[in-house]
This record gives sequence, C-alpha cells and structure tokens, in this order.
Amino acid sequence: MEILLIRHGDPDYANDALTERGIVEAQQLAAGLSEVPIDRIYASPLGRAQATVAPTAEAKGLAPITLDWLRERGIKRGPVYLWEAPGSMFLREEALPGPHNWFLDGGAMPEGAEQSARVRAGFDGLMESLGYAREGHGYRVVRHSEERVALFCHKGVIMTMLGDALHWPLPALFVSLQIHPTGVTRLEMVEEGAFAHWKALAINDLSHLGSTLLAPPTRS
Repeated sequence: MEILLIRHGDPDYANDALTERGIVEAQQLAAGLSEVPIDRIYASPLGRAQATVAPTAEAKGLAPITLDWLRERGIKRGPVYLWEAPGSMFLREEALPGPHNWFLDGGAMPEGAEQSARVRAGFDGLMESLGYAREGHGYRVVRHSEERVALFCHKGVIMTMLGDALHWPLPALFVSLQIHPTGVTRLEMVEEGAFAHWKALAINDLSHLGSTLLAPPTRS
C-alpha cells in the first residue's frame, strides 16, 4: 500500500482558512493528482485542511473522512513552534537526542510528548484498519493491501508521522526538513513475508505547483 501525506495550502491562520494563494494551490494539487489513483481520503478537522482536501475529494468522487488525531496542536518553546526551531536548539549537543529521552522532563523536547503519542496511536489505528498491525519497529501483515490512501493535514503532524514511520530523530527532523504548503510526501509499505515497514518514495513534492514555486511559500 501507499500513503500520501499532504500539507494544507497556504494558510490564513487567523481565520483557519486558506489565503487566495492557498486556494489556487489546492486547485493545482487536485489537478496534479488527477492521474494518481486514490482509494481513501482522510483529513484533519481544521478549516485549512478541509479547504485543501475539497477540490481533490470532489475530483476523485470520494467523501473525505475526518480524523481528529490529524489536527495540529502547537508544540512551542516560548514563541517558537518546534517544527520551525533553529538548528542551534537541538544540534549543538555532542550526540543527537535519542527516542528514549526526546519527551522526558529535561530531555530534548518534552513539549512534544502529547502530540507524538496522539499521532502515533491514531496512525497505528488507521494502519491496523487497513491491514497492518504495529509490531515492534515495523508491522505485521494481517492482510495485503494495494490501496493508496491520502492524509490531508499539517506540517508538524506530517513530520511526527515521518519520525515514527522512518525512525528519524524527531528533533533533528524538525530543524532539518521543510514541508511546504500542499507538499506531497509518499510512503510505500514494503512487505517481507509477514513483516512490513515503510520506505519513503518522495518528500515534499511540489511539482503540481509549476511556476508558483518561484514565489516564496509561507514558512509556518
């Protein structure tokens, strides 16, 4: 199976909506996905994600399923959202923080504990419903799936899923990876008998935006 992780379009955060640019991006995304078979669509309940998913869902003739765990909740240290953290916040240590202490009091990122646990539980539940049960650092294949599933959500949520699915250090990922508005990230489930795990096929694909890539996207 394959998962598409898609960030919402350029946001009007004050009104939890899309800017004019974001509306165009959502339409371009739908056009870019026109030749990509999608079997199921899930979306965050927040307005900017719902507005982004609408053109694609209409074009595919699919009703998006809203999942509350895809909702973004701000992970902040002072005024800084951690997925916009400067490198100096996490990369000055001699060794990168490991998963055993990311979220502990006194660890690298205790602010992220709630979102990480919520997103992991939600993602694991979704995968189990689609035939893949979490087992250790991978999955047990309950039933093989050829489906392609799209999740429309938010930058921090996508990064949290990537950290968990690909075993990347989340604090380092927050400072070293960018996910732009309507960026498409593709993960493929690789099966080895009864065992399965994720491989990344593309990160933050913006090819559907064409010439609009020349304009700087919203950073947050």
